Amino acid sequence: MTTDPTITEPQPLWRGRNVAQILGVSPKTVNKLVREGKLPCVQVTARERRFTPEQVQQYIESRSTGIRVDKKAAPAVSSRPKKGGEKSFSFSGVDLRREMQKWR
Repeated sequence: MTTDPTITEPQPLWRGRNVAQILGVSPKTVNKLVREGKLPCVQVTARERRFTPEQVQQYIESRSTGIRVDKKAAPAVSSRPKKGGEKSFSFSGVDLRREMQKWR
């Protein structure tokens, strides 16, 4: 009996909850990743999905980033001036009160 060289030994298939545990996410997130096409799977039935270790490893490698040594410092964040800071009009609050008192 001859063996076919194209047939390989079956790989273990992991359930979604096992993959979720490996990735540190919820099973719902695993299903979402599959629907978005980011995580490949083996569709066993209409409701059941399984994952090979290679598929999970491939996903992890695709999402991994190297350490960037050449990263520049982030620019300073400019924020709005505080309320009541610089006056947008040419007279002070004291002048405004005096003017309002004249109106009475």
